[in-house]
Amino acid sequence: MSGVPLPHFSRGYVSPTEAAVPALPPRHLQSRMQMTEPKAHRLPWYVMWGITMVTAVGMAMLNFFTVLSMRKLVGWKFHLMQYVTDIGGVLWGTVALVACACFTATLCTVLIYKVSPEAGSSGAPENKGWLNGSSPFPPGGYKPIHLFVRCFATILGNASGYPVGREGPTVSMGTNFAYIVTEFMAGPHVRQWVDIDVVGQAPTAALMVDEEQYAQAKRVACAVGGACGMAMIFDAPMGGILYMFEEMTAVCWPLELTFRAFVGTIVCALLSRALLNGMGTDIKAFVIYEWSPQRHPWGWNDVPFFFVLAAAMGSFSALHTIVCLKVGDLRQKAMKSLEHLQPVNKMVEAVLYAALCALTSSLVAQMGRCEPLKTGASVEFVRYNCQEGEYNPVASLLLTTSEAAVNLLFSRKNAGQIHPTNAFLSFLGYTCLNIGLTGVTVPSGNFTGTMLIGGLIGRMMGSMAERYQLTGPAVSGVYAMVGSAAMLCGFKRMSLAVVVFVATAANDFNLVPPLMLSVVVSVSCAEFLLHRGYDEEQLIRRKVAFLEPQTPNCLDKKKASELCDILPPEATLHVEATAAEVSKALKTDVSDFPVVKAGGICVGFTTRERLEAALEACAKRGQMEHSPTAGLETPGGGTLGTGRTEDAAQSMEGEFERLISDSLVSSFGILPAGAKLPIGRLVDPVPYTILEEMPAQRMYALFARGGLNTASVVSENGQFVGMLSRRGLIHHTRHLDH
Repeated sequence: MSGVPLPHFSRGYVSPTEAAVPALPPRHLQSRMQMTEPKAHRLPWYVMWGITMVTAVGMAMLNFFTVLSMRKLVGWKFHLMQYVTDIGGVLWGTVALVACACFTATLCTVLIYKVSPEAGSSGAPENKGWLNGSSPFPPGGYKPIHLFVRCFATILGNASGYPVGREGPTVSMGTNFAYIVTEFMAGPHVRQWVDIDVVGQAPTAALMVDEEQYAQAKRVACAVGGACGMAMIFDAPMGGILYMFEEMTAVCWPLELTFRAFVGTIVCALLSRALLNGMGTDIKAFVIYEWSPQRHPWGWNDVPFFFVLAAAMGSFSALHTIVCLKVGDLRQKAMKSLEHLQPVNKMVEAVLYAALCALTSSLVAQMGRCEPLKTGASVEFVRYNCQEGEYNPVASLLLTTSEAAVNLLFSRKNAGQIHPTNAFLSFLGYTCLNIGLTGVTVPSGNFTGTMLIGGLIGRMMGSMAERYQLTGPAVSGVYAMVGSAAMLCGFKRMSLAVVVFVATAANDFNLVPPLMLSVVVSVSCAEFLLHRGYDEEQLIRRKVAFLEPQTPNCLDKKKASELCDILPPEATLHVEATAAEVSKALKTDVSDFPVVKAGGICVGFTTRERLEAALEACAKRGQMEHSPTAGLETPGGGTLGTGRTEDAAQSMEGEFERLISDSLVSSFGILPAGAKLPIGRLVDPVPYTILEEMPAQRMYALFARGGLNTASVVSENGQFVGMLSRRGLIHHTRHLDH
């Protein structure tokens, strides 16, 4: 059968060719659309569990490839730098480091701009809006090519030495992979043939999809994929689940997802560990992990210092967020002034910034004082410009991966080996580079980088407190953990996931109380200075659709009637509308159309994709009626005349099932403009109704917590007044908030 490929943003129907399923027999023909309840997919258990397991296994394989490739590239770069430094001196070692960074950065940017520009960022804000249920489809789409490019660009970006982690891109890769798997496995189960008999024509049927059912299945699977991604980065399955729980917010977290994510993350973590063990290595070599068990890792003398450290890091995280956003705005303005050079200007900028990162790290590392290397050191130190048997503390923090640097800071066995001055130099260099990276087109995650900044401050405070014997049993490594947690939660505005990740990395849950204390203090200070965190600000600046779980203050004095969508008159359809009326409605930018019956009573809403599918089916039916092969039987059971051959029947059936093309007018040409279409059969038959005088605070909860996408606003006598949509509510909220 022939068919037009399904666009990544389509919600109304799925190509029969894509699904590779035959047309349904007449007995499956529905008299009207059969809808599921909001926030439910109602797919067979074996389908959803199949999607869960395939996603977990696929993410384990993807992580296996990513970490090994990254380790090889990064190891090759620093080995070459050290080799050239030993032979020709620090100057030539710096040149080699800059050359390696420029080479991998060039590959990264060329891959992004020549293949998939949408993959040139972490994708975290867009992913958050999609999982929240506010976006009808993932912005930019989740195509296989996006997954491929983001995977390789993340490897090359980290190898280039950008001050980033791989958390954001890995979560986006997890959701991307799960989205593709769900489209393949769940597509055949969400279709239904709907009878759309047109007055003046023989019986006709159109292939429709319950969009809400399909989207909910995808979101559940995408949440599992994202949780698997975070679970592998920290080797913490519980942390991955909690991260996605806080990312999606509790009001968007389905009940079934908890156990589904539980199974998916543990399968993914075990398989990832098995694959790495098979290669003669271990998962702990690729994650943040420090093994120094202590019976009493902290005491009451340490608590005041923890409190001061958390308050300082919470305040600094707010300042860090403000400066990052300012840098992003300045870079956006600069790039706009060079718009005539795009995308070359952005590609050159990304390569030059990689060179700047390598050069800055090398120059700052030369300020570090060489120290004798103690025998039996549990963490890896970098020698750089020092003699054999010595190490450079600053180079050990800057000329390595962010994960290795955090491991060095978290260690409780190297007390006194990182002088506060060395930590301060590293803090200045890394923080400036981290802030300056904002807006550069490279897949980047802020999780590990933010932990490193907080860990450097914590290590400085701990070292100074140790020097003057002011602390309790907590060593400087514990202070680094507290500082990392405080900085990270202030920046990301997360709590549970941060504590679990840091405690798992320390392999010591005795640290949970001070970590929780630091989170409380840090978040309180950060919210006092800056209402929104970095991710929330990015949602607004990138204009990503996102509905806040709590009613904004700007809606306090508003009524439902004041927040209705602005609908053109032609967007409101009758239960029986002419083809000309439907065609005119489709020319508007509306995606959900109210359908009313006599007396102005709204009977439900239909979508753009259903209307397009109905028009296409009717137009093709009319084309077949006028063709010499008339007489073929349709999926609805009607006939077109006298049949010719079985091959002709299959050909016409394929033509009938074709989806809407980009040119609606051409496919609509043979359908009489006055032909009546039963639009009432394509609606959600039980629309949610809201009285026009209802306060916005009560109405808002239906969308934020009840999962509604559209609702009918009616007067006291039931007359249709307007439509409230999730997208329109987000638009009004942001407009009033600003």
